[in-house]
Amino acid sequence: MKFVFKPVLLAVAAAMLAGVVSAADSDAWSHLPAAQRPDPGTPDLTGKWAMPTPIRALKTTDGKEPPLLPAAKAKYTANQAALKANPKSDPSANCWIQGVPRIIYASYPMLIAQDKDRVNLVYETNHTFRIVSLRRPLPKWDDDLDPHWLGYSAGHWDGKTLVIDTIGQHDQTWLDYSGLPHSEKLQVQERYTLDGPDRINGELTLTDPETFSQPWSTRFTLVRQPGYDLKENVCVRDHKM
Repeated sequence: MKFVFKPVLLAVAAAMLAGVVSAADSDAWSHLPAAQRPDPGTPDLTGKWAMPTPIRALKTTDGKEPPLLPAAKAKYTANQAALKANPKSDPSANCWIQGVPRIIYASYPMLIAQDKDRVNLVYETNHTFRIVSLRRPLPKWDDDLDPHWLGYSAGHWDGKTLVIDTIGQHDQTWLDYSGLPHSEKLQVQERYTLDGPDRINGELTLTDPETFSQPWSTRFTLVRQPGYDLKENVCVRDHKM
């Protein structure tokens, strides 16, 4: 069998081996082939990142409960009761992929590796990865769209902010560690803005007409982890994610 290593895989491997490249470094994209280097002036998010304090239960930007519809509120209450009675009621206890945005809140670091056409997100949690195209649009949402664990994502730059939109996740995951539910109509927008060389200010907007009465937003922070190497983290039934 012949294996072909595409530029995107080489970019991820190079980022892992090269470590963190400072955004202030004039040679920031030297680890990529010339054809794969982002446009001049593109913020450099490449590196290993983690939340200072992982968030267990999502709140709105003003600290309130998400605007759940009555049926979704009842499901949320039931999930919380089940979780209290048996921690293994959490879908992640079955080693299922955590979905977006929960994968961002896992208490393990992640790697961001950029190139011209993609942003590669590699999570230590259960060896999960996402390859987000900056050129291919999202598929059209309709009843024929086959839901996936991580859905379908597409990204673009809004000035200096990386924006990732995701649709098409199935409803077997929770949005956070407290049991917050969602439907297959969920749409998630992630926004990543570099704030100095070692901090990313993040914002999420969640839209789900079957779960929430209106779209709502929440914020998070990622801090650079210099010198850290992602470990081989493989989930088994008795391993907590």
